[in-house]
Amino acid sequence: MGYIISTLFPVFAVLGLGYILARKTFLSRDFLNELNRFVYYISLPALIINGLATAQSLPSGTVPTFLIYMAATFLVIGAAFLTARLLKLQRWQFGTFIQASFRGNLAFIGIPVLVYALRDYPKEFAAGIVAQAIFVFAPTMIFYNVVSVLLLIGSRDGDASDRMRGMLKSIATNPLILASVGGVILFLLPFSLPEPVYNTLEFVGRIAAPAALICVGGGMAVVSMEGRYRSATFSAILKTAVTPLFAWVMSLPFNLSSETTLLLMIFAATPTAVASYVMAKELDGDEAMASGGIVLSTVFSIISLSIVVGLF
Repeated sequence: MGYIISTLFPVFAVLGLGYILARKTFLSRDFLNELNRFVYYISLPALIINGLATAQSLPSGTVPTFLIYMAATFLVIGAAFLTARLLKLQRWQFGTFIQASFRGNLAFIGIPVLVYALRDYPKEFAAGIVAQAIFVFAPTMIFYNVVSVLLLIGSRDGDASDRMRGMLKSIATNPLILASVGGVILFLLPFSLPEPVYNTLEFVGRIAAPAALICVGGGMAVVSMEGRYRSATFSAILKTAVTPLFAWVMSLPFNLSSETTLLLMIFAATPTAVASYVMAKELDGDEAMASGGIVLSTVFSIISLSIVVGLF
């Protein structure tokens, strides 16, 4: 229990700090937006590029971990579709509900939790696990964005081709996707960039975890569920309870290492990504449902991540 508390308390304490500071208007919405942009466009891409480019080789277990995570995600998408029908949601709400049920906050919650959970490991070994996480994260980001666009567009009535073209363009210019592609290219090149470049990327990347948690906490202080408690609760349960259950069951035949299993389960137990609200807003989804899914899944993830860290 002590290790669980010492691992998760700093993460959620910083998240709670962001919430309190935003509620007290110590941090303005403009500042939070600017900090979020810094993390999104600068610090997190630096972390991704450095993690991929400096990896000695593709970490063992990366491919099965990614495939297990994708398989669990597809199962959750199917379960979310059936749940949306049982809840008798309107068609225009389907895409928002399904996205909130499967799109995990790997960047702003998953990686920070993993980094802190590995704090007692040797630096080189922990760096290898983080690199493995980023190799899983990179293609997952592309999957999340593409599938979310298709679901939200498919839930709408009428012709949304112009909006879809705009969103596909934004996917192609997404800084996290570009950083992932750039990091893979650097990993595959037969030479390395000068060491000071990687040292700088590592230094800037260290800012990503605490700054991202401040942004998530601050964002929770300004969102509103507007009567979507029932649907938001179901999406949060699917994300933080059903997804890790599916991932764990599907991982059993693969005999993954304990550290790789921890990585998989942390990613599976993360709350709904804040980006799901942005996507729902841009494509005329249910903004209140998206907000509720983020808030409730973040609260529920305290339980799910505690169980994961305690067991794995």
